Amino acid sequence: MKFPKALTLFIVVAMLFVLVVPASAQLGQTDISSFTIQNVDTTDATVTVTFVDESGVEHTPTTLNSSKTNPFTLAPNESFEVYVPGIPTDQLPNGRYSVVISSSAQVVAIANLVGEGNVYFNGSYSGFDAGATDFFLPAVVYNYYGWYSLISVQNVGASAADINVTITCDNGTTGTMTASAVPSMASHHFVLKQDMPTGFTASTACNGSAEITSAENVVVVDNQSVPTGGNTQSYSGVTSGSTTLYVPALYNSYYGWNSSINIRKLGSGNATVTATYSDGGTSTCDLTDAVPGCLLYIPAEHSATGYFGATIESSGPDLIAVVNAANGSQAQTYNAVGSGTGAVGVPSVMKAYYGWNTSVTCQNVGTVATKMSVEYDGYASDVYTTPDTYAAGESVEIYTPGESFLPNGYQGGATVTADASGAEVSCIVNFNNGAQMSSTVGDWSMSYNAFNK
Repeated sequence: MKFPKALTLFIVVAMLFVLVVPASAQLGQTDISSFTIQNVDTTDATVTVTFVDESGVEHTPTTLNSSKTNPFTLAPNESFEVYVPGIPTDQLPNGRYSVVISSSAQVVAIANLVGEGNVYFNGSYSGFDAGATDFFLPAVVYNYYGWYSLISVQNVGASAADINVTITCDNGTTGTMTASAVPSMASHHFVLKQDMPTGFTASTACNGSAEITSAENVVVVDNQSVPTGGNTQSYSGVTSGSTTLYVPALYNSYYGWNSSINIRKLGSGNATVTATYSDGGTSTCDLTDAVPGCLLYIPAEHSATGYFGATIESSGPDLIAVVNAANGSQAQTYNAVGSGTGAVGVPSVMKAYYGWNTSVTCQNVGTVATKMSVEYDGYASDVYTTPDTYAAGESVEIYTPGESFLPNGYQGGATVTADASGAEVSCIVNFNNGAQMSSTVGDWSMSYNAFNK
């Protein structure tokens, strides 16, 4: 049930295209993937899925998994999970692909990757609404307490292009990597656990950030892992930052989970960073051109236990950040965001779906206090509305298995709405598979950012 993705939305001949970047098969002995597409428009969407191999050759199966025809139709708010190994091999040979999803209405997608073998890896991430010639990753690791990044870059431009990666470590060490003439719509994968960046040595231990540049527009995702333990954290790159970032979910001893925030500044100049927690208290760090990033480990920064949100503000340049959570071998990551909307599209939630369950955590990122309502695909008559009203900065977690009207085995999309006029929210989704956590070595948890509508 997986496939990692980074997607780009753009209009071409009145059609909306979503481009999905897969991570390469470099996690387990066998990597498999899935991606889930949600119609977030008010009209039916006719959707076509096209796979692009690493040489730039397109493959458009006429049949997907579950005997789904390609193209297919999605009603408003409906979603469909494309399970890549379920596509007949005569329609799509085994291999590594990028994906182009074209639609007659607005759609979004999230994707997941599983590395199978003696140790399991699971990662999930959401996509982008545009490609760019300059992309940033706020957290990149190389031989850092066993962690390595796997940076996947898709060329979403019209022509083949070189792709350049520059990694800057916290201690000032710089490493570079280049891929030449990557075909249009194809991806290249920089696998740091097997490829050493120029400027690094065998003893380099790097916790840093990266800038990815190209003459053509690209999109970027980072799948980080500990090869020996299966710990996996996947997230999407960004093209810009903000002086204010929002974090819906942080943990301190929350069912064994603890969080950290990895923050980087963009551009030159000093910045004092202040994180204000929704349940009270603050943390600060000072960023300079020599030390452009900081890591806030929540149990060391915030005494209150449980889950809570945060608002991060800069006194100077824009910031970018990712939020990590860990519980033993389990790890998950999502992006801090700069804004929200009155409604949020959630492509995939699960209740006892092959052992997977989800929670949706939403934060009030506006100035108007509000309740929040959740509608699940296929259950429009069972809208759940939070009993409490949430002030600016506050968060609420909605645990999908607690929705009694949803059947076991449910997998579908959802829409979260801020009930108060003018209110804005932002949401993230966590997955976990408790049975596999207790019986199988590796990582069985993951997170993704939901989509502003």
